[in-house]
Amino acid sequence: MNLSNEVKVGITVFLAVVVAIVGFRFMRDIPIFRQSTVISTTFDRADGISTGSLVYLKGVRIGSVSRVMLTPEHNVRVTMGIDTDLNIPIDSEARLTSLSIVEGKSIVIVMGSSSEYVQHEGEIRGVYAETMMEVIGQKGEEMGDDISNTIQELNQFLNQLNATLNDETRTTLDETLSGANETVNRIADILEGKQAEIDNAIDAGSRMLSQMDTLVTDSRPRVDSLMVQIEKSIADLTAVKDELEVATWSLNEILEKINNGDGTLGRLVNDPSLYNNLDSLSVEINELVKGINENPGRYLRHMSIVDLF
Repeated sequence: MNLSNEVKVGITVFLAVVVAIVGFRFMRDIPIFRQSTVISTTFDRADGISTGSLVYLKGVRIGSVSRVMLTPEHNVRVTMGIDTDLNIPIDSEARLTSLSIVEGKSIVIVMGSSSEYVQHEGEIRGVYAETMMEVIGQKGEEMGDDISNTIQELNQFLNQLNATLNDETRTTLDETLSGANETVNRIADILEGKQAEIDNAIDAGSRMLSQMDTLVTDSRPRVDSLMVQIEKSIADLTAVKDELEVATWSLNEILEKINNGDGTLGRLVNDPSLYNNLDSLSVEINELVKGINENPGRYLRHMSIVDLF
């Protein structure tokens, strides 16, 4: 069967379209004979992401990015084509991050725990995770600003110092440094000249310390004996203190009884009449003795010799 040129051209164009479609889907990493599940997400920013970027789940590629566009709210809406039949929970997250320093940005799906799953053309929450290089870049900019400010402040300080140190001040400073240098040199010369005396003083100090150590070692038995005697004396003083406390307690008890009028001494101290009677009796006895001494016959005239003997 002979085909016309028009039919041949049509078949060629059809095959070219089919090859183009297959090649496009193959180059985009889209299944050729199966429809992908389309899922969308929204990010605040999408640095480094573009059409064809890969989508991973636990390190395994499950799809690719099919579209990246701005929303009226100035967010970035990313559409992904998922090539597997895996059910993705509706509370899952799509994190835009970098898997390594060398590779570009990718989207990593973090599975949720919901029992409901995302349907075709559904949407999950998007999270932009800053990479280590971005963090380092931000810190580098901050450090650069701080270093620049520090350098500017240092330059200002040096300018002020330069303005302060005029020729006269610099001359004075140089003279001061020269004088200090001369003083240090003189001290070094003095120390060098007195080095022998310093060494002798150090040796004498060492010998004195050694003698003191020897003296302390030799005197240790006597010191120990003295300490034993001191401890014994302290024990004797403690015993005397205890005896004095007992005597004091007894004396206090006696004084308390005297104050209460107990006993002869107590009644004598606390009864004024007894004291007065004793005083009167003493006076009468004195008068009687005085009378006997002055006139004994007065008291013996009523006695006979027979009565006496």
